[in-house]
Amino acid sequence: MMSFDHPHWLWAALLALLPLLWHGQRTLPHGWLPGVPADPASRALAVALRLLGALAVLGSVIALAGPHRQGEDVERIGTGAHVVITLDRSASMSDGFAGRDAQQGDEAKGRAAARLLEDFVRERPRDLFGVVSFSTAPVHGLELTADHDAVRAAIRASAAPGVGLTNIAAGLTMSLEQFRDKPVTGSRVVLLVSDGAAQIDVRKQNQIRRLFAENRSALYWIFLRTAGGRGPSDPPDPEAGFDPAPEYFLNEYFRDLGVPYRLYEADTPDALARAIADVARLQNQPLRYRETPPRQDLGGLFIGIAFACSLLLLAARTFEVPAWSR
Repeated sequence: MMSFDHPHWLWAALLALLPLLWHGQRTLPHGWLPGVPADPASRALAVALRLLGALAVLGSVIALAGPHRQGEDVERIGTGAHVVITLDRSASMSDGFAGRDAQQGDEAKGRAAARLLEDFVRERPRDLFGVVSFSTAPVHGLELTADHDAVRAAIRASAAPGVGLTNIAAGLTMSLEQFRDKPVTGSRVVLLVSDGAAQIDVRKQNQIRRLFAENRSALYWIFLRTAGGRGPSDPPDPEAGFDPAPEYFLNEYFRDLGVPYRLYEADTPDALARAIADVARLQNQPLRYRETPPRQDLGGLFIGIAFACSLLLLAARTFEVPAWSR
């Protein structure tokens, strides 16, 4: 159905009655009207000219009201997944994989992740993507959408230098909330990309566990490992002087969530590319989703109608005669 941005303009549509009530044509005096022969063609032309005037006014008024038509949702069926990309934007993501400030030839972890994730999105045209970034606090980047241009733009924005700490719990909670009240029409994935972790208190652990169970989402963690550093798969070793790392305990917590979970550790851009490629192979299942087409602006159509009617009226005006011909 047609809708209007400025419906108050529709009151002016009453002005379309004026051409029907007043013809606006030039009149010529005649000595004896009964002597004028009947002319049905002229009468029909007079009615047509009045209708053209009414249409010109009506078309202009409707165009001013901002007419548009919003397309109905269309169900699409393909293969893929609903993927919420959850990106770490803490200060350490500005470092290179070598563990120092990214210098020339040493790509920052955040930029490498954004570059490869853009390719990941580009190669999966049937997926729906959402974007969440986090540091000390989470930032809602983009709701689940099939608009991949917007998704890639949100990922590029996440490559800016990060600030703050790594609050994974807040990022995961916001990501899982994207699935709330949405029908399960395909596989769901939270793709976590981070170079660190932090302790999660018991209350947050229970909340995240509950959200994973409710939303039936898988979790893939791509850990950007600093060269020579410890990672989630390295158990604490008191004899070697290694203190327990938060990443190790977070990995143990994720393994105990009761949902499909996989850990990838990448200590170079090439290893990160292989991890993302493996994720792309894992999630490729039947997917059903609804797509809303962009609205169709109808203002130009009604302006065109008004313009065409006005041109016809102008042409008719030029053919009016100022006096009776002999």
